Amino acid sequence: MAHLIYSALPQPRRPIVYVNPKATVAQCIDIMIKENIGAVVVFEGKNLMGMVTERDIVRSCLQRALDPNKATAADVVYTDVSVLNLFDPVEKAMETITETKRRHILIEENGEIVAILSIGDLLFHLLEDKTRVIEQLENYIHTF
Repeated sequence: MAHLIYSALPQPRRPIVYVNPKATVAQCIDIMIKENIGAVVVFEGKNLMGMVTERDIVRSCLQRALDPNKATAADVVYTDVSVLNLFDPVEKAMETITETKRRHILIEENGEIVAILSIGDLLFHLLEDKTRVIEQLENYIHTF
């Protein structure tokens, strides 16, 4: 039986942190540190612009010599974000992360962004699942 993305999301679900495209990169960094997260979602009004991740900040600021106090989220936003459905198989999320080489995927339900799935969430889910399978096999073996 295939596991669905909703089963790989941490419980309780972490709130999504949004920023305005005019927020400075320094403000994005402060938010990520305060919330202990690696990505923020950028919305302009009701329109999704993309995500800003720690990786985007490091690459953009260093490569383009941007000043984090002057550069904005709009300057470093990754716009080609992957959006999957809450009820897509976990394998689809794994394929997407592998193909895009991105560490975060937006998760939607009924057209609304409801979560961010990270590569860490997927790894934790897979390890939990493997542990459960091993325990079941050990219990089965010990019944004989």
